[in-house]
Amino acid sequence: MTFASAFRHAFQGRTKAKAMKYVAVTRILDEADIVEAFTRHSALFVGHHIFMDNGSNDGTLDILRALQDEGLPITVFQNKSVHYNEREFNTFLYKEAVDNHQADWVVFLDADEFLDDRHLGMSFHQYFEALSRSDRPAHCVKVPMVNYQYTRQDDKGEVIVPRRMIRRHAPSDTCKVIVSAKIRHDDILIDNGSHHVFCRGSEVREAITENSIWLAHFSERSPFQLVVKFVRGWAKVLAAGESVIETGASSHYRGPFHMLRDNPESLLRSEWFMTHKNEHPDLVEDPMRYHGGELRYTKSPDDEMLAVRSLMGYLTDLADQHGRLIDSSASVRQLVEQWGSRHDRIL
Repeated sequence: MTFASAFRHAFQGRTKAKAMKYVAVTRILDEADIVEAFTRHSALFVGHHIFMDNGSNDGTLDILRALQDEGLPITVFQNKSVHYNEREFNTFLYKEAVDNHQADWVVFLDADEFLDDRHLGMSFHQYFEALSRSDRPAHCVKVPMVNYQYTRQDDKGEVIVPRRMIRRHAPSDTCKVIVSAKIRHDDILIDNGSHHVFCRGSEVREAITENSIWLAHFSERSPFQLVVKFVRGWAKVLAAGESVIETGASSHYRGPFHMLRDNPESLLRSEWFMTHKNEHPDLVEDPMRYHGGELRYTKSPDDEMLAVRSLMGYLTDLADQHGRLIDSSASVRQLVEQWGSRHDRIL
């Protein structure tokens, strides 16, 4: 029995309280093929959407700017960090949503994650209104991710990703968090991946898992998009230094990164990887309920060129930050020059 089913009767007949405010927060980097559909869909659920752009170079920012000009309530920050620092910005986004947008609930979403409430039996907003009136305190609601996969059966002419990718796995055990504003001042920290919430160093105990709210997850949309994830994902960890490497952060990118570095043909000339990597017999045809309507600013994706733009953008930012670091300190410049003057016999 889900909490949603327990809330249905509790919700009925209650005096309507002041509507709560929901704010979505999203860290984003090079998502031009999906960001418009994602933002339009999310607008059904939240009153404002805050983005932290990590240095997009593929047209993502042009689309967000057009959506804002159209009137969608969005705010965009930018930090061109070339290394891994997810926890810091997750926590900043939570505080920004509560402090400056008066959020009652902060919804953590990546740009490839679409809220799907069709199994709730009530609306998303009704669920949280009922939760606020229940006897059980809940400061964090965890919702499971449901991974959708691209296949050769997809309609390649469909630009809207949730309409094109309609085959999914069973709901996973991995969840994302929706966090109450009530714990804003409890030394809060939103962990990497937005999977856990900590207050005063311990995971929040007033948390529930709601299996009737899904996050339809479209993380893998083409082989070239995956190549970008592999290369940039592990490069960010390397750029963050040994202490981050030792934590195991983004370790799932490490193997593919080394394959692309040392033996790229093992992926790029693999029929399996390039055409049907994600086709599994357990996939269920079950399109999510997309609420975003038609798109105005999204082009039919040219996956190869988007990949080049994304990786060139990251390389440019990495080189630029390296140059600024050298310029910022004589001791750093001296150290880099020492590294550059070394030579070792290797054969």
